[in-house]
Amino acid sequence: MRTLWRNPEQIKEGLALSLLALLQIVISGLFLHDAIDFVANSGNPLIIGIDAFMQALFRPLSLLFAISFPIFWFALLTGKRVPRWLFDAVGIWYCLRLLVEFALLNALLFTPAVSPRLLVGQILVFIPCFIVTWGWMIWRIDFQGKELAQQIVRLPGETEPITSFDYYHTSVMSIVNKGNSKFEGVTRTGRVFVLIHSLMLLDLLGLIIARVYALVQKMI
Repeated sequence: MRTLWRNPEQIKEGLALSLLALLQIVISGLFLHDAIDFVANSGNPLIIGIDAFMQALFRPLSLLFAISFPIFWFALLTGKRVPRWLFDAVGIWYCLRLLVEFALLNALLFTPAVSPRLLVGQILVFIPCFIVTWGWMIWRIDFQGKELAQQIVRLPGETEPITSFDYYHTSVMSIVNKGNSKFEGVTRTGRVFVLIHSLMLLDLLGLIIARVYALVQKMI
């Protein structure tokens, strides 16, 4: 047990990234699997193009990550320090996945209502994936190897000392707060990321309303 806590920050980050991996597995099994026939029959070139991109790029890399995760955790649990670039590679990978899946979610609005299972999956699975991905992203942007937090992005209402948990908590509160981002940009870089986060939140709120409406229509 003593070796487990040699690198507590890496353990916490590893848990967050592992949760993202689990959520992506659920998305692939529940969300994307149900959409395969739907995408093929949609006739929408944007949807078909996004799906083809995901099939060509994501599946081989997903297999690579599935193989590397046990090695990754073995290193962490035996007290070894995992290189920073490996965490960043995994985190950036899931950020890219989030963007592509977000584009697909929007594109699916231009097609007829899909199965209730897919509608529920889009609501229940994508939201926690969105929360964890943005929590990790803002945390990584703000720290960047610095000792002090809130140099690029500020977390209003959070008390010192700021830890990675506070970034995930603020990401959750942004969803709860009716789509208003609770992050505040301090530098120009921070303001750009907060702007992107705010726009995606507004879009996500619209997607939720549209999917709830479509689900109700399916149940009537």
